[in-house]
Amino acid sequence: MKVDLGKKLYKSKALMPLKVLFISVCTMLFINLYIQTYIDPDFLKNFDHNFWGVMNFHAAYPEQVISLILSTLIPTIYYAFIRGICFYERGVLVNRGLPFMNHVIEYDDITSYKIIHHKYLMSFMRKSLKEELLFTVQDIDRAVAILDQHNIKGDLSNAQFHGVMTTSKKLIIFYIVFFIVVTILQFSGFFIYVNQWLFR
Repeated sequence: MKVDLGKKLYKSKALMPLKVLFISVCTMLFINLYIQTYIDPDFLKNFDHNFWGVMNFHAAYPEQVISLILSTLIPTIYYAFIRGICFYERGVLVNRGLPFMNHVIEYDDITSYKIIHHKYLMSFMRKSLKEELLFTVQDIDRAVAILDQHNIKGDLSNAQFHGVMTTSKKLIIFYIVFFIVVTILQFSGFFIYVNQWLFR
C-alpha cells in the first residue's frame, strides 16, 4: 500500500567518495575492455587496429559491451545518482538498493535519532520494530532540522558505532572485489573465449 508522505523536503544521494569509487571502477572496467579488444583473434583478423576498429568490432560483437553495461554501468548510475534517502513532510523514504525495496518510515514511528558521524552518518530508532536504522546523508544539518521540526529527540554527541558493516562499506567492498575479479577475467582472455563459444 502506497503511503502519502506529502511534499518532498530534502533528498540525500550517495556521498561524493562513493560516487568517485563507483565511477572509477566502472571507467576502469570499460578501459580494460577496450585494451583487451586488441588481443581478440577476430579483431586481429578482421578489423583495423585503431579506435574506430574497436568500435566497429563491438558493434559487430556487442555481447561484452552489453554485459558490462548491465552488470556495471546501470548499477553505477543507480547507486551513485539515484539511490538515497528522501525526507518528506510526514516521513522518510529509505531506498535500500532497489526500487522495490523502498522503505517508508513515518515520523510518528521514529522515537529518536543519533549523530554517528558529524558529517555524514546518523541513525533512527524505530518505535514499531524497536530497531536502529543507520544511513548516510550529504547535509546532516538539514536532516536534523527536519527531525527537530517534528519534535524527535536527538543525540548530537557523535556516538561511536560498533555494529556490523554499513551498507556503504558493503558496497565499497563489493565494487572493489567485482573490479578485481572482472579485471582478472578480462586480462586472462576468459571473456573472449566465452563470447567466441556462445556467440560467434
